[in-house]
Amino acid sequence: MDALLKNLEPRVVRLLMVSMATVLVAALFTYVIWPQVKAYRNAVNDRATLERVAEKGEALEQEVASTQQEVEALGHQLHGDMLNLPDKQLEAFVIGRLQGISWRNHVELRGVKPGKGEVVRIFREVLFDVEVSGDYFDLFAWLQELRRELGFVVVKQFAIRPLERDKENPRLSVKLTIVSYRRV
Repeated sequence: MDALLKNLEPRVVRLLMVSMATVLVAALFTYVIWPQVKAYRNAVNDRATLERVAEKGEALEQEVASTQQEVEALGHQLHGDMLNLPDKQLEAFVIGRLQGISWRNHVELRGVKPGKGEVVRIFREVLFDVEVSGDYFDLFAWLQELRRELGFVVVKQFAIRPLERDKENPRLSVKLTIVSYRRV
């Protein structure tokens, strides 16, 4: 090895030394320094993210609370106040609400007959055969308030006929079947 080095020109020896030093520095940078730089950058980004979350923590709790209120409002819109009522109480509740809606809209509630419907996928129908009478606009307002008061109810059948034949604005009799869907 000494003989080989003595035969080489000093310029080539310097080039070999510089090349070996360059490879050593490149390997050191690639395998030791660069992974540490990447880990440091990731740690800085994680810290910034955690600081933002800590600052928004209170806002996040408020957002969760407002989202829960929205869910409750949508549940009330869908089911009204009858969400967790047993069947017998549900019947009494609906009949009471129908009577209140009828009084407020000057409509006569002539009859309500609760019944059981079919099972549709995961829902069971709760039927109410209802007969009311009143003038056209009162009946229209009654239907609108029915939707607001009882949540999501479907009018499954609807029949309307005049009670008096000879009047210009006769009172109307409406027979309808309303359906509420409850989870089985």
